[in-house]
Amino acid sequence: MKKYDLLKVLGITFAVIVLISWVIPAGIYSNGSFTSLDVTNPVGLFDLVNIPLLCFNNFIEFGLLLLAIGGFYGILNITGVYSKLVESVTNKWENDNKKFLIITTVIFSLLSSVVGLNSVLFILIPFFITVLLKLGFNKVSSFAATVGALLVGQIGSTLGSDIWGYVNVIFGSIASELSMFTLILVRTVLWFILTALYALVINKVVKNVKVVSVKKDGKNSKKSSKEKQSEVKEEVKLEIPLYEKVETKKDVLPLVIILVIMFAVLILGVYKWTYAFNIEVFTTIHEQITEFEINGYPLLSNILGSMNQLGEWNNYNIIFVLLVASLIITWLYSIKFSEAFNGFIKGVKQMVLPAFYAVLSCVVFATVLSLSANFVYTIVNQFTSSEEFSLMGTIATSIVTSFTYNNFSYMINYFAGFFSSLSAGEISVVALVFQTIYGLVMLIAPTSVFLLAGLSYLEVSYKDWLKFIWKFALAVLGIIVVVAFIAAALI
Repeated sequence: MKKYDLLKVLGITFAVIVLISWVIPAGIYSNGSFTSLDVTNPVGLFDLVNIPLLCFNNFIEFGLLLLAIGGFYGILNITGVYSKLVESVTNKWENDNKKFLIITTVIFSLLSSVVGLNSVLFILIPFFITVLLKLGFNKVSSFAATVGALLVGQIGSTLGSDIWGYVNVIFGSIASELSMFTLILVRTVLWFILTALYALVINKVVKNVKVVSVKKDGKNSKKSSKEKQSEVKEEVKLEIPLYEKVETKKDVLPLVIILVIMFAVLILGVYKWTYAFNIEVFTTIHEQITEFEINGYPLLSNILGSMNQLGEWNNYNIIFVLLVASLIITWLYSIKFSEAFNGFIKGVKQMVLPAFYAVLSCVVFATVLSLSANFVYTIVNQFTSSEEFSLMGTIATSIVTSFTYNNFSYMINYFAGFFSSLSAGEISVVALVFQTIYGLVMLIAPTSVFLLAGLSYLEVSYKDWLKFIWKFALAVLGIIVVVAFIAAALI
């Protein structure tokens, strides 16, 4: 039943949330005040159908993004140069594969911390996983060094606009003293400690495998008994998602240039420059373009359509860039449209399940959104009702809200008001706790979009991931509590 492991976990999670809605009284938070209904607002029978539909309706963008990533890699495989690039990197690091594993871990953690934008960074995941698998690492290790590292970097977010950028705007509306550099030293040191610890864990428990070639008939290549006796590593068949080895003499350099430009454009477009550093230049440029007219006709505005300005791009804009890049690569490498289309569809098919689980991971969020009054507000009010600042209450609040409201911007937007009576220093500690606990919950919870997408992509069971990560997660929780107490003592 390993195939349905994630579906089972999601089903149990949803059932538990439904049960809680029948037990804990609902509450409403509006205009800075909490109102208890003193009765429950439970999920009913019809809601059991409506909520999953609401989930897909509201969060389909994650699924479409993953399908677009799959199609993009399908195009890359058709060119043959992608295979050439993978083989080149693999050959370079085959004698020092553990070093590549650690470098990959640090790269993803650092990018996630400094830039954020996990929707953009996830585009890199299939490439690095392909190389890691070809270097002889098993699926759990490859997952840990890529998706896992991405989520570890989120715990120690420093300048990521989709974490501290939202803190700067939402908590900053309560305490104007907050900025992108509030507690930056604390957050930087925390990132360094967590990443170093995570790299040590990976290096210690990583499991190498002996890659075995697979023929088209599915049988392993024959080996002598002497060869079999000399092998001390676990053997696995090399079956890598979104990768096909294709021989070609075409040049890799044009592809590399396109990819670099694509990521530069995506970072420019998705990073929240206004939220993070109050940079208005892209807003000004966008206004000038949309207001440009020739004889009263808004030519540029009509040509561009409804494309968001740089700094406000969403998942749909990322999908658009991936499609444009796919067309450019198709043209540049003289690929027939029919071949490109078939390759794109082939890649999409391989990402159907990851896309499904990415969307369904939001089912708990969809549940609380569907309730006009819900139990989460009641729980949070219990932890925050005291007029004095409670660090443990804040930690408990961030755990509950991170699990149920798995989108960071939505989460702090809904619950920042509970802390409006605190001082600026106390709010900075609250923001630190929300950031770190949210990242930790996304590392282990079945409500984490990219966690479930990655597990499904590599066909790693949720149970196997918990076995790998639980000790590290407990250590991180302890570190967060210690750091939070130190930060609270210094304010």
